[in-house]
Amino acid sequence: MMKSALISELLKFRFGSKVFCSDGEYGLLDEVVVDAARRSLTHVGVSRGLFVKKRFYLAFSQVSQASSDGVTLTTRLATLEQEAVPEPQGIRLSGRSLVEAKAAHQHGTLLLLAVQPGSGEIAYLVAHNLPKGQDTLLRASAIAELTAGGVSLNISAEELAGLPPYRPDRELQREVEAVLFDLYPLHVDLRGISARVLDGVLYLDGNISSALRADLVERQVMGVPGLLEIRNNLVADDTLASQVALALGCDQRTRGLPIGVYPRLGAVRLSGAVRSAEQKRVAEEIARAVPGVRQVINELTVKSSAERLPVMASTGAEDEDLVPGGRYVRHTK
Repeated sequence: MMKSALISELLKFRFGSKVFCSDGEYGLLDEVVVDAARRSLTHVGVSRGLFVKKRFYLAFSQVSQASSDGVTLTTRLATLEQEAVPEPQGIRLSGRSLVEAKAAHQHGTLLLLAVQPGSGEIAYLVAHNLPKGQDTLLRASAIAELTAGGVSLNISAEELAGLPPYRPDRELQREVEAVLFDLYPLHVDLRGISARVLDGVLYLDGNISSALRADLVERQVMGVPGLLEIRNNLVADDTLASQVALALGCDQRTRGLPIGVYPRLGAVRLSGAVRSAEQKRVAEEIARAVPGVRQVINELTVKSSAERLPVMASTGAEDEDLVPGGRYVRHTK
């Protein structure tokens, strides 16, 4: 098993992807350098230039993010070449490196290398055209040797034939979108949901009407073959209502105020009455700061001199609460 429990937490180096410094794009990922004994990545090779290419090697510790979207470095554009190291020791791997299953008499090329954050230890690799006509994910345990010629695997023909294909993100994306659209109860919620596949991992973000529907989405897309992991970050309206209400109740400036909270796909409507325009402003500020809130519709009414303030009851019907002595006290009828 991989040391990182989640594939989404691994750093994925796809050859030919863009390389970004902290302040802008620099070049392309051309190579990586690995320590064969430790089986860990030590440097990344960045190339720049169309006809006359320059290649610079940066330490793995300077990588902050890596996926098929690109590799992000902590260094700045102006200092990258000064921080580069000359010809580091180790095995150089690139998109031209062979991945060979000798026992199966088959070989392909290296498409992607995934490593542990922090240590750089190889977690898995993706080989192109191995077996012929497909891409295949191979865990680090299948690696027999890393050499200048590429990667040698200790896997039999039967084991190789039994491995499922590593499916392209675009194919997985289409199937995920089809599954979601076929779920009729979700049609109203779809405009609030963002579903994106990156390196075989499905990221579900945005807002949905209920926690039950968030679970339904995850259960349905689990059936898409080839997905390696699902990160369900959907924020449910019922959960959001509780979080906003809790935030308003915990803040001294709004504690005890009769404020109703009504989210719809992340757009939170505040209803009720307050004593001052400042309380109305503060309530909106608190609600807007809750993670998952996309918009605040502030329908709070300011009633500075009223003896009674309207409040939304749990049934949805409006009632009024008596406010004696300047304090908000709810009277149960």
